[in-house]
Amino acid sequence: MALSEILLVIAALAYLVCGVGIVKVLNAPEAVAPAWLRTVGFVGFAAHAVGVLMNMFAPGAIRFGFGMAVSALLCISVAIVLVESLVHRINGLMGIVIVVSAFGTALPVVFQGELFPAQEWSILFRVHLLMALAAYSFMTIAVVQAILLTRKEREVANPATLNRGGLLSSMPSLLAMERILFRIVACGFACLTCVLLLGAMATYELHQTYFIFEHKTILTWLSWIVFAVLLAGRYFLGWRKKKALAWFWAGIVFLAVAYLVYRFILDAMIH
Repeated sequence: MALSEILLVIAALAYLVCGVGIVKVLNAPEAVAPAWLRTVGFVGFAAHAVGVLMNMFAPGAIRFGFGMAVSALLCISVAIVLVESLVHRINGLMGIVIVVSAFGTALPVVFQGELFPAQEWSILFRVHLLMALAAYSFMTIAVVQAILLTRKEREVANPATLNRGGLLSSMPSLLAMERILFRIVACGFACLTCVLLLGAMATYELHQTYFIFEHKTILTWLSWIVFAVLLAGRYFLGWRKKKALAWFWAGIVFLAVAYLVYRFILDAMIH
């Protein structure tokens, strides 16, 4: 096993210890996650980041595919929640994101992807790819937050469960959770806007046209439109709860199918 793969496995184990530890601690009433668990998370992130860079950038070539895309976006997701946790009380969200990351960090070991000549990836295309990974990272965190928000709403609707303690009771109020969700979606939308603009420029650089009719481009534009309508509805029409979440999940489906689902089918079932 290569050093980069060993680092990814170490990162996955560190995430598992950190994430499960946080979730387990927060499941107890009035519990607070100890600081050392966050330290384990930072150690895992460091191993993860180095492992991704070493695995992706081979001499004269770049390795990329489904496994690398998932691992890289999870690496950015962990970085976001770890930094955010230093400022805001998001231990529940952080714990679940890190647990999810534990199961996706080492995917490049299984799905090794393809090797591309490094000269084919211009600086513009690399920035485009980085913004795409950031967009997927924010939306991954938003998915976890949306699930927690839905569960919190159900708990509030059932008064018998309000004082039972546990992970949900350690989270902020519904309104605060909703604000966090839409702040995350707005960040993801900003990254997605940059993805489309930079993608158009990179496409022109290669093909002398700004738009190519392929499933990835069309689905990404559809997801951008859905998220644009969602944010406009939220800020101008006050959309909340079921209506807002319905638009959110529609945008997530378009975005997931645009690359991750398609690439998984290629790497797992065809290659």
